[in-house]
Amino acid sequence: REPYNDARKNLIMATIFASSDTVSEVTIFFHDRLLRACRATKINTSKLLAFDSPNLDPLAEIGINVEENEHLFRDPPRGAFRVRTEMDTRLVTLRLVPGFDDTMIIHMIKAARDTHLRGLILQLYGTGNLPTLKNDLITCLTDASEAGVCVVVSTQCHTGSVILGHYATGQALKNAGVVSASDMTLEATTTKLAYLLGRNDLTIDEVRSLISVDLRGEITPEDQLPPPPLASTYQKAIAKKNRSRRL
Repeated sequence: REPYNDARKNLIMATIFASSDTVSEVTIFFHDRLLRACRATKINTSKLLAFDSPNLDPLAEIGINVEENEHLFRDPPRGAFRVRTEMDTRLVTLRLVPGFDDTMIIHMIKAARDTHLRGLILQLYGTGNLPTLKNDLITCLTDASEAGVCVVVSTQCHTGSVILGHYATGQALKNAGVVSASDMTLEATTTKLAYLLGRNDLTIDEVRSLISVDLRGEITPEDQLPPPPLASTYQKAIAKKNRSRRL
């Protein structure tokens, strides 16, 4: 007995959206939803709801009718189509866990630098925190940043964003030259960093500044993010005012 799958339906709907003049970007159609590809991540190995876009609503949803979130669509491109194939993949991604031995991580980073490491992505907790302030690790990250390594912090959470400086450990990382991946997925973060490092017309400081810039809809601009946890009344009022201006 052959199990049910929705591959045929997904292919048909993907073709329909690909031929549409309203969708001018790479997308994924899966389980009745059209997702921005650079916002999507695989969340399940066996269920039909296999992909999700944790920090951005679907571009469209399919029921009896096609419901499009037109306000999320990107503007059509104005210039000629170009593809950049130069990607610098000399990157390392580390996912930290409670109780980790920072000495081993320091040795790993130093060894990677000897082989010309260009980018380091740290998957940390919550809004971008270490379990405690580990001075030796902070010093190692500072040295790596000064040596030209782009160190980026992403969150292990599926929903939400990194907010460096909100807590003491995050502020220490920020002072060490670490930059925030904000609400990008890990897939988008690594791809974006490899793309930026692969360009020969950017300095390392320009790469760091562009990590937080929306290039293809992969990240939410800082002024559109919700206020941080335990934000002050003033911060919440400013965020509310910014959202009302966009509406």
